[in-house]
Amino acid sequence: MTTPAGWYDDGSANLRWWDGQQWTAHVRAAPQSATEAVAEQAPAVTPEAVGTAAADPEPFAPPYSLPTQAAGATSGYPASAPPYPGVPVAPAAAAPTRKISVLGLIGLIVVVIGVVLACVPSISIVGWVVLGLGFVASLVSLFLRGAKWPGITGLGVAVFGTILALGVSLLSLGIGSTAEADPVPVATPSERPPADDDGAFSDGAQDPSEIEGAEMLPFADLQVGDCIPLVEYDGEDEIFEVPVVPCDLPHTDEVFFIYQLDDGDYPGDDAIYEIAWDGCAAEFEGFVGLSYEESEFDIYNYTPTKASWTRMNDRTVHCIIYSYEDVTGSLQGTAR
Repeated sequence: MTTPAGWYDDGSANLRWWDGQQWTAHVRAAPQSATEAVAEQAPAVTPEAVGTAAADPEPFAPPYSLPTQAAGATSGYPASAPPYPGVPVAPAAAAPTRKISVLGLIGLIVVVIGVVLACVPSISIVGWVVLGLGFVASLVSLFLRGAKWPGITGLGVAVFGTILALGVSLLSLGIGSTAEADPVPVATPSERPPADDDGAFSDGAQDPSEIEGAEMLPFADLQVGDCIPLVEYDGEDEIFEVPVVPCDLPHTDEVFFIYQLDDGDYPGDDAIYEIAWDGCAAEFEGFVGLSYEESEFDIYNYTPTKASWTRMNDRTVHCIIYSYEDVTGSLQGTAR
């Protein structure tokens, strides 16, 4: 640290001007006492004085040097103040702010959209394409200037979204394969009353698909007036389709009424049987022309299963009138 410029005693009982680096030729007499009101003006510089100073064999050290402030010592000036008055000190430069990478931010948004679309089975292909584009954009943004966090976040979301979308796709494929391998039964037959004492049904029933002239139809294609040959089902059977024959061929059953049950939760097997029976019995007389109690014919019905009710929104009841003996032609209006 150098001594600041000023008048100092040069050792010759005079005051010499120190310019901060070396002595100058400017000299003035030192004050004789502390009580003098006005200091004497500096004498003119003479060549002899300059020669005397130059001939001084021993360089004179500065009268004093400022002490170095100890670390941690309390100063009367703020920490940012210059060490000497009038000397400016530049403030510390602030760290530059890194701008957000626009490409990284776009990649992150595209990745999120791609994950959502990839989890929707019907448009999953579009989702995979969008997800791939977002992944590439996020990766490229890491090599450009700007903040890296959008690109890193986009890559993380892309990896997580890929795993999630794959799981959803596999689950959808599994459900679809199960549904194809195990079709939902659409109806269960109500229990038919036993045959007459003469054993009209004692011969049993053959496989419906082997009945001559029969066409296997799903329940959705059945219509009122369709004739059905004798088919005996176990009470636990669940039916997917039934054989239909022309009514001029021998048959025992005929579809006489079809209606829809009310929406809501599945009422249960026993409750749905009672509801279906009451609905079919109410239409019996209008079809045959004779009340159920007086008629020689009987009825049963096909009702939705719990699986078809919940998975296929099936609410259809098929009412079947049947004869204990083979008949030809329709039973409508026979009044028997």
